[in-house]
Amino acid sequence: MLNQRSEMNAMSPHLNNGFTIIEIVVTLVILGVISAVTVSRFGGSDSFSAYIIRDQIISLSRNAQQSSLGRADVKLIVTPSGDGQTVNIKTTNAGGTILSVNLALDSVMLTGDVNKTESCATNPASASLGAITNAAPFTLSFGELGSLIPSGFGAGTAVTSAVRICLDSRVEDSVCIAPSGFAYAGDCDA
Repeated sequence: MLNQRSEMNAMSPHLNNGFTIIEIVVTLVILGVISAVTVSRFGGSDSFSAYIIRDQIISLSRNAQQSSLGRADVKLIVTPSGDGQTVNIKTTNAGGTILSVNLALDSVMLTGDVNKTESCATNPASASLGAITNAAPFTLSFGELGSLIPSGFGAGTAVTSAVRICLDSRVEDSVCIAPSGFAYAGDCDA
């Protein structure tokens, strides 16, 4: 019996007692693709649009704040198209457009206000929330210290607590911009 084992080991010196790294990696990649397709089927396209719009507003707001440090005023402008199908988010300065992004709205509703920090979810029909439209774009100016200067939407109102942008009245899709100019996702801290 012992001779048979040693003969088998001599004939096949590399016994497969497990999986190779390549097999494991290929399996993980296939599972990742399947799970990504499956998860995307559970959420509607408008929820992804809201996340993308929220993240772009935060990203371009932070870009505007950084661009304004020690320079002329920089503006963040959020303008839905006239037909409500797309939204343009851009940063500008005296020299023109710094960055600009066009995104599909997919029936995402944009509202916003200045110094009203109640939750988008608990008070979605608040009279303080103004619709952001093509005729009334949301414009924020960042001063040379990176802080907010009232202009456009909420003009004439000093930013004392925060600027809030709500997307579909969902807390997870809201954007808060502190008077210091820092933008973040979620409810504004009062």
